[in-house]
Amino acid sequence: MKRNSTRFPFSAQRFWLAGTFALAALAFSGCGQKKSTSTAEPSTPLPEVQVTHVRQGAIQQTVQLNATAVFRRQHVLKSPVTGYVVKSFAEPGQMVQKGDPVFVIETKESRALGNSLDSLNRKLGLSGRMTIRASVSGYVAAISHQTGDFVPEGEPLATLNDRNSMVFILNVPVEWPTIIHNGMQLPVRLPDGRTLTGVVTETLPSVDQAAQTRQVIIRVQKAGVVPEGLIAKVSLAQSENENTQVLPKAAVLANETETNFWVMKLTEKETAVKVPVTTGIQTADSVEILTPTFRPSDEILTTGNYGVPDTLNVKVIR
Repeated sequence: MKRNSTRFPFSAQRFWLAGTFALAALAFSGCGQKKSTSTAEPSTPLPEVQVTHVRQGAIQQTVQLNATAVFRRQHVLKSPVTGYVVKSFAEPGQMVQKGDPVFVIETKESRALGNSLDSLNRKLGLSGRMTIRASVSGYVAAISHQTGDFVPEGEPLATLNDRNSMVFILNVPVEWPTIIHNGMQLPVRLPDGRTLTGVVTETLPSVDQAAQTRQVIIRVQKAGVVPEGLIAKVSLAQSENENTQVLPKAAVLANETETNFWVMKLTEKETAVKVPVTTGIQTADSVEILTPTFRPSDEILTTGNYGVPDTLNVKVIR
């Protein structure tokens, strides 16, 4: 049995297929728009920064110089007679007190006569030996003879550094004539971390021709054990301004040649702008601001201010 079937013309089929594809394209397009709308990225968070205020106060520019420990007085122990060193009690670097025995010298006559002179020496209360004692309290800088050496009269036996003559010599450039003066107190920092209080006692009337420096004598009290040649640090004030604007060094930015300086100042709650400044004295942690004049309430960025545009939206961390 045959069924009746209806056939569409070829042109009608073509229009029907085109309509179907158009509806499908619209459907896919709508889905894509919904997906893109639902997956939109959130806004970028603002950079977090910290701020500070301008401080009114004093700022001081200092320079650090080396000071060398020296003993200005040395005492040479000499043999008062011609003879032989029988005993030596001291070693280089040893601390001795005034009156301590350092050497024992036997005269050459006593050595030559030997035992035949012992009975006579006992009767006369003589021994033929002499004890050489320290003339000052200080450190043994050098030993010239040891036990058994023959020494003529007047021969140097040892050199003692007078402990009370220890000073620090500071070499100050001649172009700083007013940076230091007699009676001035200065902190002397030793390599072991100790800080001694020094007083300028005199300036030597000579100048190092090569370095163009003059020697300044600094005397310290209660220095303890300070070896000769020790190099300490002394800070001198070159200039000082009082009642001036001061900012932390982290708040002040500069170009590569350090010819232009600026800060990032908050103008609104979340907006910072670049403000050019003129600087004065600079220390390790602070900078003097000469211009412009800031208000005490002005907030200056100390973090998050490097490599940013002239205007920046920020989030302040309180």
